[in-house]
Amino acid sequence: MSFRGKAFALALACGLVQAAPALAEGQSGHLSIATGAGYVLDDAKPELDISWRSGYKLWIFKPHVGALVMSGGNYYGYAGLLTDLYWGRNIVMTLSVAAGGYRHGDLDLGHGLEFRSGIDLAYRFDDTSRLGLGFYHISNASLGDRNPGTESLLLRYSYPLDKLTGRR
Repeated sequence: MSFRGKAFALALACGLVQAAPALAEGQSGHLSIATGAGYVLDDAKPELDISWRSGYKLWIFKPHVGALVMSGGNYYGYAGLLTDLYWGRNIVMTLSVAAGGYRHGDLDLGHGLEFRSGIDLAYRFDDTSRLGLGFYHISNASLGDRNPGTESLLLRYSYPLDKLTGRR
C-alpha cells in the first residue's frame, strides 16, 4: 500500500474510533452538490460532483448514487454505500465507498471500472442541510494494466430532499 493509502486508512480508523456511533433520527435523503479540485495531489483541475444520498438505512449504511464531471473530458458515474458518524448534533463525518463506470478523456485511470472511497466532514444545520469538505480516492484496484488512481478535494453542500417534496 502506498504512503497516501496508508495515511488515508489511518485517518479513517482514527475517525471511526473518535466518532459517536449513533445515527441521526428522522434523517431524510439529500441532494448533494460538490465542486473543487480533482487530481489534487498531482495537477489540480476543476471537478463537479452531483449525488443523491438516501435517507433509507440498510443497517448503518445508506445507498448513494452520483456522477462526476472532471475537466479534460473525464466522466465517472457511481453507486455505493455510505455511513454517517456524528460528533454531537451538528458535526457529521460521512464515510463512503462506491463502484462505477469511468470514461476517460485526458486522464486514463487504466480501466472502465473504478472504485471510489471517501470521507466528508460537514456541519449539519438545524434543517439537516450540510456544508463541508470531502476527500476522495478513485482507482481500479489493479484491474487494469495501469492503476494510477487520483484524489479529489471538494466543497460539498447537501440539501434535504424533504424540503423539496414538502414531506417529513
